[in-house]
Amino acid sequence: MNSKGLIVIVSGPSASGKGTVVSRALEKSDEARVELMLSVSMTTRGIGKNEVDGESYYFVDKDEFERNIADDNLVEYNSYAGEYYGTPRDKVEAWLENGCNVILEIDINGAKQVLEKYPDAVTVYILPPSFQELEYRLRSRGRDSEEKILYRLAKGREEIPEAHWYDYILVNEIIEESADDLLSIIKAEQHRRSRIEYKIDEVLETYGKD
Repeated sequence: MNSKGLIVIVSGPSASGKGTVVSRALEKSDEARVELMLSVSMTTRGIGKNEVDGESYYFVDKDEFERNIADDNLVEYNSYAGEYYGTPRDKVEAWLENGCNVILEIDINGAKQVLEKYPDAVTVYILPPSFQELEYRLRSRGRDSEEKILYRLAKGREEIPEAHWYDYILVNEIIEESADDLLSIIKAEQHRRSRIEYKIDEVLETYGKD
């Protein structure tokens, strides 16, 4: 019997660095001997410049997305600005069955939906070192209007208290360390007794066979 992979939910406020932490963890996963994939979301929005279908997103029309909802083939989904975004269940399940751990970089609403279907998912919240640092990161990106920056800051103040119900909290000061910590969490969770206790019987079955 092979171990199934883990669903690892990673959330955090905008500019916490969660995407960079996840990307670096993926780059380091082979070296750390952790089978790791980043889930690709499905969306009804149009494909953007330099985006690749199946890599950036699975781009579908609304009819197809709603068929996936009706078929219960989404582990979570939301609607933003009139467009759907969600995580395909069949893709995630295929990776899990092959023993691959799957990262879902999603918001708190999506995390709660996933936990309803996969209560043993591992949840990790990425925090900035301080709220001042969060504002500095938002402003230094230089890509948002003042209105959008203030919106993201307000959203962060609203969302950060939700970190209390996540399994793990990573304070992202140094990207390399945070990526290493994320990989360490995944490795430790793979050895949690409830996930691997079937090995006890497998070992006992070999008793006296030499």
